[in-house]
Amino acid sequence: MIAWSRVLSLLILVLINLPSCTAGQGIDSAQNRDRNSSKDPVKDSSGSDYRELADFSFADGVASLVEAKQSWREKLNCISCHTNGWGLAAQPVIDPRSTEVIDGRAFAQQYLTKYIDGDEKPHNRHGSVEGMVATAAFLAMSDARSGQQVHPTTRKGLDNAWKLMNDSGAWEDWLQCNWPPYESDAEFGPTLMLVALGELEEITDLKSQDRAAAQRLISYLTDNPPQSLHDKTMRLWAAKSWPNLVREVDKAQWCQELEKAQTVDGGWSMASLAGPSWKRNGGEGQTTTSEAYPTAFVTYVLLKTGLATQKSITDEGLLWLQKHQRQTGDWYTRSPRRDRKHYISRAATAFALMAIAEKNSEVNPQPAK
Repeated sequence: MIAWSRVLSLLILVLINLPSCTAGQGIDSAQNRDRNSSKDPVKDSSGSDYRELADFSFADGVASLVEAKQSWREKLNCISCHTNGWGLAAQPVIDPRSTEVIDGRAFAQQYLTKYIDGDEKPHNRHGSVEGMVATAAFLAMSDARSGQQVHPTTRKGLDNAWKLMNDSGAWEDWLQCNWPPYESDAEFGPTLMLVALGELEEITDLKSQDRAAAQRLISYLTDNPPQSLHDKTMRLWAAKSWPNLVREVDKAQWCQELEKAQTVDGGWSMASLAGPSWKRNGGEGQTTTSEAYPTAFVTYVLLKTGLATQKSITDEGLLWLQKHQRQTGDWYTRSPRRDRKHYISRAATAFALMAIAEKNSEVNPQPAK
């Protein structure tokens, strides 16, 4: 009996540590172990990895992100917030005429459809709640940013998301396994979807079921205070479209917190955005020096919302990003969970490119679609 108990304990331990496709942080399959690949974010970044400021290249950044997204699709066959999800949302604004806009959308549409229609059964985290909801949100953002009407698959994905929503107004089965910032609490899903719906409303009238869902999401967030500065930043972004989400006094306070968190070099640290559930394996705290993901994320949201009280705040964030582009064209960020595969670097690259594109659109505004 003792022997069998040990076997059972080992099996449970293995199951608990199975990686989530949607998280993308811990997958370490055989085909992803090439540590010599220039596009593999596993390699820690040092000063020698960064380009000279004069060698900064937006085009190289786009190419790096596209290659990473294509590799993830081919090898892992899913949508992940840490890897290709934000890239899906970014592509229409960073390179709108590229074939990757169409290819990325087509893959996401197929991913959603096969699980919603029952052609494929969910397995591991493929077809999971967080994967289905996040993919629908990213597709909605892609629709909005492409200037198109809502695609039928996006519509199907949104309606499926409302069916999956719990009475609480959130998705309680959303994976919460200490994979920050997207899968460490129930906060990210509701704010992501509100951002997506807000952008979608810019190109079309929302359906009644979308508005009803948005009110449920807002009620959930109102009843559950944010647990981290990252959560607060997501709410500030969502409140651009849903003003009743954040009180004016909170908006002012959170913006002040973001500005105080900016380091002397112009960036932001993962530690400054972290919440109580953001625990690295072994109990180590989050990185306290400036990194690409928090810098790109905060800079982009401040630019998108116009909430920075001084232009220098976002200018310094953008300069930090330009100074920290790697030789490979991407932006590195250490995994906030464990030092294996630093897939958060791909989300960092997407946000860095979106932030720079957003700034360029302010300087050279595009005609209305």
